[in-house]
Amino acid sequence: MHDSNVIYILGAGPAGLAAAYTLTKQGQLVVVVERDSKVGGLAKTIEYKNFLLDFGPHRFFTKIEPVLKLWDDVLGKDQVTVNRLTRIYYGGKYFSYPLKASETLLAIGTIKSFQIVTSYLQARLFPNRHPQNFAEWVTGKFGKQLFKIFFEGYTEKLWGIPCTEISAEWAAQRIKGLSLMKAIRNAILGNDGKVKTLIDQFQFPRLGSGQLYEKISDYLVSNNQSVLLNTEVVKIHHDNFKVNKITLRNRQTGEEYIAECGGVISSIPISVLVQQLDTSAPQRTIDAAKSLKFRNTILVYLIVEGWNLFPDNWLYINDPTVHVGRVTNFANWSSEMLPNSHQTPLCCEYWCNFDDSIWKQEESELLELAEYELRKIGLLHNEKVSEGFIVRLPRTYPIYAGNYKVALTEIQSYLQKFQNLQLVGRYGAFKYNNQDHSLLMGILAAENVLKPCQHDLWSVNSDSEYQEEAHANAQSTTAKSTKISRQYKVIHLLKQFTGYIFAGGTATIVDVVIFSLLVRYGLWFVSALCISYFLGLSVNFLLSRRFVFGVYWKNWLVQYTVFATVALNSLLANLGLLQLLINDIHWDATSSRLVSAGCVAILSFTGHKLYSFGSQNQSKGEQKI
Repeated sequence: MHDSNVIYILGAGPAGLAAAYTLTKQGQLVVVVERDSKVGGLAKTIEYKNFLLDFGPHRFFTKIEPVLKLWDDVLGKDQVTVNRLTRIYYGGKYFSYPLKASETLLAIGTIKSFQIVTSYLQARLFPNRHPQNFAEWVTGKFGKQLFKIFFEGYTEKLWGIPCTEISAEWAAQRIKGLSLMKAIRNAILGNDGKVKTLIDQFQFPRLGSGQLYEKISDYLVSNNQSVLLNTEVVKIHHDNFKVNKITLRNRQTGEEYIAECGGVISSIPISVLVQQLDTSAPQRTIDAAKSLKFRNTILVYLIVEGWNLFPDNWLYINDPTVHVGRVTNFANWSSEMLPNSHQTPLCCEYWCNFDDSIWKQEESELLELAEYELRKIGLLHNEKVSEGFIVRLPRTYPIYAGNYKVALTEIQSYLQKFQNLQLVGRYGAFKYNNQDHSLLMGILAAENVLKPCQHDLWSVNSDSEYQEEAHANAQSTTAKSTKISRQYKVIHLLKQFTGYIFAGGTATIVDVVIFSLLVRYGLWFVSALCISYFLGLSVNFLLSRRFVFGVYWKNWLVQYTVFATVALNSLLANLGLLQLLINDIHWDATSSRLVSAGCVAILSFTGHKLYSFGSQNQSKGEQKI
C-alpha cells in the first residue's frame, strides 16, 4: 500500500489491535503488520485437534472504562463469566490463593503462622521507605517470612535470577494492591472486589482469549483495512525524526517492498526496533537497546485422558524440586473451548533464557519432563497422557534487573524525538503489562494520532495504584487527596493507644480477680486460668470495640475471633521476647517483663488497629469515632 496518510501498526497483539480498532472507528486508514500467521500476540488462541488453547492463563479484569467499552463492544454476547480458583503449591501442599486463614494455619503450623504475623507487624512498624529491589519491596509489604514462603522461590524460577537483583518497580506494578491483612480479612469475610489479585470471577471470551483479537481483525477487514499476516519489518525509514517509509518482507515468499506511511504505532520488541531504524540511532542508544533482556517461555501442552483432575483455573508451582512454574487447566475455563468431556488439556509453563539447556531440548524430552513433574506434585495420578505438543515463545517477559532503567531512559530520550512514532505493549514499551494495560496503551496511542500529544504512553501502568484496582479514565489516574492533617492523625493515634492501654489494664484486673476467686474456692488453677483469661479477653474486646476503636463489623462473632487470634499471637510474641531477654541476653526478670510488655503492647495495638478493628468490614453507619 502506497499512501503517505496511512498509519502502520506493527504487531497484531492486544495493544496494536486496540489501536487499529480505535482508529478505524474514527475513519483513519491503517495497515496492521503481523509476523505470525495469526493475530493476538501472547493472547492468541490456537487450535489443536478441535481443542481451543490459550498461551497460558489470560483472564480479563479491569476497571478502566475505555478498555471495558472496547471489550464489550467487540465481544458482545461472546463472553462468559468464569469462577476463579487459583492455588499455590508449596512444601508438598496446596494453598488457596487468596490465602484462607484456617487452611494456612493447619498446613503451615502454629509456629510458622506466628512467625508470619510477627514478621509482618515488624515490617509495618519499621518500614523500609526506599526499597532497592524486589526482595526488599515484598519484605516491607508482607514481612520476611511470607516473602520466603510464597514469593521468593516462584519469582526466582520465573526470572532465573535472585530476588535481590530484580527491581522493586516490578513488584510495585504487579502486586501493589494486596496486603497481608486484606488477604486474611478476605479469607474470613469474603472479597469486596476492590483488589485485583483477589477477584473471584472474571469475564472471558467463550472461544478463548484470542477470540477478542480475531473479531477485531475481522472488523478491520470488513472496513477495508489491511491486516498483513506472515509479514515482518525489515527497516523503518525516517527523515528528520519523522517516519515516512517502512520496508516489509513476506515471510512465506521472501518478497521485500517499501510502503509509504504517515506514522507508526509499534509493539515489536523495543530492542529490535531501535536496530531497525534506517538512519542509525547513536551507538549509545543501540547499546542500550541491546542490553535490555527478555525472559523466554516454553509451553508444554498435555492432553490427559480424564476429567475433573483438579478444580483450579491455574496453579502457581512454588517448588524448587520441579522446573514447571505454572499449570493451566483449560477444562475450568469456557466449556466451548473443548471438543469433549473426557479429555483435559493442561498447559505447563517453563521459563528460561536462550542459552539455557531446556530451551534447546527436544519436544519429546519436554513432554516427558512435564508429565513426570505433574505426577511428582500430585496433579496427575493414574490418568494417561495420550498426546501433547510444545510452543516456544521468545521474549515474553521484560526483565526489570541490572541497568535496565538507565538503558530505557536513554532509548526513550532518543525515540521521543520522533514526531510520529509511538511504542505500545509489553514488547514495544518494555512494560510488564496485563491485557488491560496493553489495550489501554493502544487506545491512547490511537487518540494521539487523532489529536497529537494528548497522552504520555510511558506513564501507563506506572501509577501508584495497582493496575486493576484503579478507577482510571482515558486521561490519567490521580492519587486521592486527604483532608486530615498529619497532626490530627498523630493525636488521634495517641488517644487510641492510651484508650487501648486502659482497656487492657481493666481486662487484666478482671482476669486476675476472677482467677484468684476461682482458685480460692477450690477450682483447679488450669481451669481457673482458662475461664479468667476468656472473661478478661472478652472485657478487653468489648471496651476496645466500644470506647477505643469504635469499629463494629457486620458479624461480631467473626470480629471477636479475629481479636482473639491477634491476642494469642501477642501472647506468643510476649513469651518469645521474654525468652530472648532472659535466656539469651541475661536480663533480670523484672526488667525483661517491663520491656516485653511495652513492646508487645505496641505490637498488639498495631495488630488490632489494622486487623481486628479494620474499618473495611464495619457495619454501615456504625463507626463511632
